[in-house]
Amino acid sequence: MDLDRDMDTGTRPAGFGRRREPRTGTSNLLVFLGLLPLDILVGGGAWLAVGMRGWAAAHNGEDAVLPMTELLWSGGMLAAIGLALCWGRFWAAAVAQFGLTVVVLAVLSSSSG
Repeated sequence: MDLDRDMDTGTRPAGFGRRREPRTGTSNLLVFLGLLPLDILVGGGAWLAVGMRGWAAAHNGEDAVLPMTELLWSGGMLAAIGLALCWGRFWAAAVAQFGLTVVVLAVLSSSSG
């Protein structure tokens, strides 16, 4: 049989066992810069939610409470973008995306006190 011959010789049909090569540095940079406006929009929405909650608490004489729902949604969206970049083999852009997510969430969670 042909299948036995393929297994004996160690050859594989075209397309099987091919390694997925990463994208070039230039394409990673372009993809990350292209997604930066979306990152700014998502991070800015979370920043606005934290600021509005803190402003309202300060004017009502209450303690500021961190809006966890908004932070989780924004962090989840930024992480989902990073996972999509990993799936598309833009690994350097994905690392930058995950780094950006960590920085944004750290800054926003520390600004509430």
